[in-house]
Amino acid sequence: MGIEKEIISALDYAEKTKKGIEEKADENKSLSTRLFLIILISTVISPILILLPFGDVYSKYLPALMTASAALASYWLQLRKPQDRWVIYRGAQREIEYQIDQYNFGNDEYGKADDKEKLLADRVSKRALQLHYEWVPFAPKAEEIEKLLKGEKDK
Repeated sequence: MGIEKEIISALDYAEKTKKGIEEKADENKSLSTRLFLIILISTVISPILILLPFGDVYSKYLPALMTASAALASYWLQLRKPQDRWVIYRGAQREIEYQIDQYNFGNDEYGKADDKEKLLADRVSKRALQLHYEWVPFAPKAEEIEKLLKGEKDK
């Protein structure tokens, strides 16, 4: 008993692949934006709260919490690099959209191809594989995480 795969057209495959890449790009853009806002708001408001004549909650604990949040958000941005991943994913999405357009209008090699379905599927598959190899360097390695946790600097 094996797993049966659904047979879909090359265009459906390209659209499905594009959609998946688009979702990953959107997730990384959203994460980058949210983390950047945490850093920005926390670093701007914390000093102001310290100066206000309120109780300890507003002048000590809240600024400390906001500073810790900014530090954590900065750490996560440096470690996971969602802004760089967003650029890579969005670029791949645009390239696949271009291939879909070329396929739909029969431009370039698609107009001359004996089997434009195979050509589209091949180009989309190759781009998806290339995308994998482009973002792999952004995945933190165990040694890097260990160094960061120990507070070591690059020597």
